[in-house]
Amino acid sequence: MKKILFLIIFFFFISNTFSLEISLKINNNINNIKTYQGITFKVTHDFEDFHFLGELNAFNDGKYKPSHGETYYKGFYFYMKNGGIIIDFDKYRLSFGRLQHYDIVNSPYSLYISSKGLPAVIMDFNYEDNTFFYETRYIELNRESTIGYPDRGANFKNYGIKFGNFRFAYEESAVYVNTSFDIEYFLNPIPNFFVQYVNISSGKPWTHGFNANSIMGFMLDYTDEYKYIYGQILVDDINTNRFFDPDSYQNPDKIAWSLGGSINTQFGKFGLYSAGATKYTFQPSGNGINKYYGYTYYPDVVYYYNGERTILPEENYIGYFNGENNLSFMMTYENIFNNINLNSNFEYSISGSKSPANPWHELISWNDIGSMSGTKFLDEDELEHKFDFNLNLDYRIFGIKIYNGLNLRYIFNKLELNPTSENDSVQIKLFKPSNKNEFYSNLNLGFEITF
Repeated sequence: MKKILFLIIFFFFISNTFSLEISLKINNNINNIKTYQGITFKVTHDFEDFHFLGELNAFNDGKYKPSHGETYYKGFYFYMKNGGIIIDFDKYRLSFGRLQHYDIVNSPYSLYISSKGLPAVIMDFNYEDNTFFYETRYIELNRESTIGYPDRGANFKNYGIKFGNFRFAYEESAVYVNTSFDIEYFLNPIPNFFVQYVNISSGKPWTHGFNANSIMGFMLDYTDEYKYIYGQILVDDINTNRFFDPDSYQNPDKIAWSLGGSINTQFGKFGLYSAGATKYTFQPSGNGINKYYGYTYYPDVVYYYNGERTILPEENYIGYFNGENNLSFMMTYENIFNNINLNSNFEYSISGSKSPANPWHELISWNDIGSMSGTKFLDEDELEHKFDFNLNLDYRIFGIKIYNGLNLRYIFNKLELNPTSENDSVQIKLFKPSNKNEFYSNLNLGFEITF
C-alpha cells in the first residue's frame, strides 16, 4: 500500500493533469441487487507533440480475483485501461503501450476494431496527408499465458484516399499464432494476405512463420459540418461455388456489414446505425483443430475464479462487439442542456448461436455440414432478442465533474453457454439462445476531481 501511495504522489507532481475518479454502481439482476465501488487514477503529461497517458482502475465487483486476497486491498482487483505514449506530428502519429483503441469509422458498430474501446498492448503507426492515409497497428493477444493460451497476435491495416468530404479505404486484419508479435505484418506495407502467402509457403530458404486468418473489406464515409455518413463491409470468405459449381458443396459466406450516421440539429445530435454478421464470421476456420485463429482476444469462452465464469462476447471480440449470427439497430442522441452533457442510446439486437472460439460449433469440420451447406444467418427456431437503453449525464459543480449513468436491459431467450456434442473435436462451449428471459438494470454514480 505504501508503494502505491508513493507512486500516486510521484505521478501527481510530474503530470500536467492528475484525476481521481470514484464511482458507485448498483446492479439489479432479477431482484439480485449488488453494490460495488470503483476507483480510477488518471495521469497525463503533454508537451508539444509528446503525450503520456496512464490510467489505473480498482474495482471490487467480484468479476476477477482480488489482486492480493480478500483482505489486503479489501477485495479490489486492479485493471489497466491505459498506459502508453503518443507522439503526434503534423502528418503522422505513433502510439504504443496498453491503450484503448478504435476503428477508422466513427460508429458504435465498427467491424474491424470494437467500438467498446477494449484496451490492449498495441503499436500503431498512422500517416495522413491531403489525399492519402495509411495505418498499421499491431495488437497483442496472448503472450506467455499462464493458463495455456498459445502466443497469438493480430495486425490491422487500412489504406485510403480522400476526395472532398469523402474517404474511401481498404481495411484488413490478420490473426496469427505461435508468436505474439510478427514484425513483418506490422512493418511491411504490403497487404497481410501477401505477406503470409510469401513467407509461409515452402521451398524457399527464407520460409518462416505460421498460418494466419485474414479478413478484409472496405469503408466509405462522408463528413461535413452537420452530418456524418458511413458504410463498412468485412469479408472472411465468400462462396464462389454458387457461380462456378452450383451443384457442389456451398461453403457459408462469412460477411459482416455496418452502415449509418449522425446529424447535428438545433435540437441535438441524432444518430441511426445498423450492423450484422453471418454465422461463423468471426470464429476460427479450418478442420476443427485450428481453434486459435478466431478474431478474439482469447481463444476460449470461459475462465476460472471460484468456478467457471463466462468471457462475455463483447469483451472478447476484437471487432464487431455483437459478433457473428447477429443483426442490430441503434439510435443515439446527444445534447447539452444548461452545461449538462447528455448522451443516450437505444439498441435492439437479434442473435443466434455463436462461438468466438469453436470453429464449426458441434460439427467436426466444414465437411460435416453436408446437405445443410450454404450461408447461415438467424435461421434457428429460437433467437435472442435484446432491448438495451443507456443514459449518461455529466456536469461540473465547483470544478468537480459529476456523472450519472443508467442502463436498462431486457433480454428474451438470453444467450447462454452450452456444452457441445460428443462429436465435436474442440469441446469449447457455445452461446445458444435459451428459454430464459432477463431484466437487468445498472445505476452508476460518480465524481472526478482533476488537479
